[in-house]
Amino acid sequence: MSPVDLYLRLIFRHTYLFLSGFFLLLVIAAVFTGRFELDASGESLVLENDQSLNYYREISQRYASDDFVVITFTPIDDLLSDDSLDVIRSIKERLLTIPGITGVTSILDVPVIYESGKTLSELSGELYTLGHSNVDKELARKEFMNNPLYRGLLVSKDGSTTAIQAHFKQDKAYLELINQRQQWQQQGNDAEAQKLTELIHDSNRQLSREREADIAAIRGIIDDHRQHGQFYLGGIPMITVDMINYIKNDLLVFGTGVLAFLLLILTFFFRQLRWVAIPLAVCASTAVITIGFLGMVGWPVTVISSNFLSILLIITLSLTIHLIVRFRDLQLEQPETSYHEHIQSTVNSMLRPCFYTVLTTIVAFMSLVVSEIRPVIDFGWIMVVGLCIAFLVAFSLLPALLGLMHEPRMPPAKDLTRRITLMLAGLVSRYPVVVMIIGIVLILGVGSGIPLLKVENRFINNFKADTEIYQGMRIIDNRLGGTMPLDIIIDPDSLFLEAQQELSEQVNDMDMLFMDESEKVKQASYWLNPAVLEKGQKLQQYLESMPVIGKVISIVTTVNIVEKINGEPLDEFELTLLRKRIPGNIEETLVAPYLSADGNQARFSMRIIESDPTLNRQELLQSINSFLVDELELEPEQVHLTGMMVLYNNMLQSLFKSQILTIGAVFAAIFLMFLLLFRDLSLAAIAIVPNLFSAVIILGLMGILGIPLDMMTITIAAITIGISVDNTIHYIHRLQREYPKDHDYLATIQRCHGSIGKAMYYTSLAIMFGFAILALSNFIPTIYFGLLTGFAMFVALVGDLLLLPAIILLTRPKIH
Repeated sequence: MSPVDLYLRLIFRHTYLFLSGFFLLLVIAAVFTGRFELDASGESLVLENDQSLNYYREISQRYASDDFVVITFTPIDDLLSDDSLDVIRSIKERLLTIPGITGVTSILDVPVIYESGKTLSELSGELYTLGHSNVDKELARKEFMNNPLYRGLLVSKDGSTTAIQAHFKQDKAYLELINQRQQWQQQGNDAEAQKLTELIHDSNRQLSREREADIAAIRGIIDDHRQHGQFYLGGIPMITVDMINYIKNDLLVFGTGVLAFLLLILTFFFRQLRWVAIPLAVCASTAVITIGFLGMVGWPVTVISSNFLSILLIITLSLTIHLIVRFRDLQLEQPETSYHEHIQSTVNSMLRPCFYTVLTTIVAFMSLVVSEIRPVIDFGWIMVVGLCIAFLVAFSLLPALLGLMHEPRMPPAKDLTRRITLMLAGLVSRYPVVVMIIGIVLILGVGSGIPLLKVENRFINNFKADTEIYQGMRIIDNRLGGTMPLDIIIDPDSLFLEAQQELSEQVNDMDMLFMDESEKVKQASYWLNPAVLEKGQKLQQYLESMPVIGKVISIVTTVNIVEKINGEPLDEFELTLLRKRIPGNIEETLVAPYLSADGNQARFSMRIIESDPTLNRQELLQSINSFLVDELELEPEQVHLTGMMVLYNNMLQSLFKSQILTIGAVFAAIFLMFLLLFRDLSLAAIAIVPNLFSAVIILGLMGILGIPLDMMTITIAAITIGISVDNTIHYIHRLQREYPKDHDYLATIQRCHGSIGKAMYYTSLAIMFGFAILALSNFIPTIYFGLLTGFAMFVALVGDLLLLPAIILLTRPKIH
């Protein structure tokens, strides 16, 4: 007796005991589902070990953090009217009552200095803002229109829209944990690093809950003032919170939608209650156990892995449909066999092909593990675990539930699906050469779109036009200087550092006390130097000339403002004393965010216009870097590009390298499994063709339609291969069982199309429409993912029911 027969006998003899144990497992899993978590933080979309991420964190702590939200306000009345200013004042006061907000910047808070007519020394006293009752509003309006620090950033160029910036307090303990983990990782102490990782996850979860509450409070404040004008909310924290809500909504909609779809399609296919109830029980059990497991081990679901549930339910349904169709075929083929023998034969005959189909799908998802992005890696492992659970549940719960029931009525000998698949078999039998030629033409024609694939996606295009994220980003892009932060950090060159080192060795601290100002000029900082500032001026002009770059602010901006106030350009001596001449209350605004304390490092801060259709991040970054090195003749070691845009671009580029370049490895692994399963080199080679066909068609179509490869669509090729290969395995496995009956290729193909072809048709239809449910998402990549994967399943079905049998008829491989 085989292990499978022994296993089934135990299930049939102790069905109630087995089901009781299984129900207990479900209850335990259901308890752990309460720990199931969602994560859409900005760091979930960047490379885990990206050195740019460490540098970004360092610069954020030194200069400025992206941890703020922007409220755009376009009042009904004039922006500087008393009513409009009262609205801004009310919003500011209420924002400051939110625990997580440490400061608010608005037009009420910034000093009027550019158009004040005062000298630098006169500005050292009290600075006047719109918050003061005696400020001339027209002078303030002129300030907002002309001051390069405010124009196009705090107030739109037409003066109709303003930005209210709310800053969140930095969690220093969280940042310290990250720094400590990095130190342990550098020392190779993975155990300590892992402990800190768990603490970081706990801290991140707490921070996410606080941010969600803060954003909800901010939206409540905005809603209370909507009668006064048009408001939009923007910023990375808001996008993070909204994406978490999108994930929650998608999980609810997709989970409910897929289950409802399963109910409809199973009713349509089989028209018997048991064939609806049992697959639903198997799918629901798989979902609960998998989610419970994720909750137990603390694997959060991110934007990238948010589709795992729908994918898992659809694959589980595919397994159960194959088992049901095989059982019904056996009823027709062997009417004299007993009910329990039918169940046993079903499991025995389908175990091997289903095991290999799950294994090949696992291989496809394992290709995601080579990524350097933690959420992508987790997505791969989540699906590996889920697929194992789906296989075990399908091959245990389904026979156990069937064993409790009486034998179902006989299925119809002929049905619509069988007529369709037999019609396809007849088409292939008559015109195999034509089918082959059409297949080759499609591969060459549509495949020509593969070189057109691009790893570029404007972040704004991830959201529908009616979402607040999209609308807020459009307003900030068009009126307030751009949305995505990008910084250029420039350090001193090697000659300056060597000179400073020599000078520091020659002059001690006591000598510095007795130096006069002219001698101290020799100790000047790198950037407060006319020659270096001239390079900075050229860089600023270059950046401002690029259409995809919005607002640019740097030490050059500061010097220009000071020279305007001063009434004449600053000479080398005056530049050296710049920090001393600028009052401290202005220095924090004009100098500190753009120049290091020693004056040797400069920060050029800019915003990228995400809604610009010409934006190409990789080309933009390369262009800026080339200008810095080739045109300004800066040393490559001096230049650092950082910010969320750099991190996001690094993620996209890494995904392309890790996924597209591993498709060949996936095909190689699947080919080896074909050899193990079919034990024939020619059959293994033939089996690869329809899967290559579907992958080429889907990638080529994406290139032709201009659909970018992003954090979700990049995984389509691997997933398509993993799922579509299932039908190929089932078809050739049935071919090997049917061919020895009469050694007639045509008759064998007819029988395969009339039996396993029906199951392939059912499962492919279920997958196609199941993935189509993802079109209900608010997240555009999810919509693309669902529609493209569904279409890929259609292409795979065509390849397996037309191209595959055509190749078999033309090559007539040895089948044994």
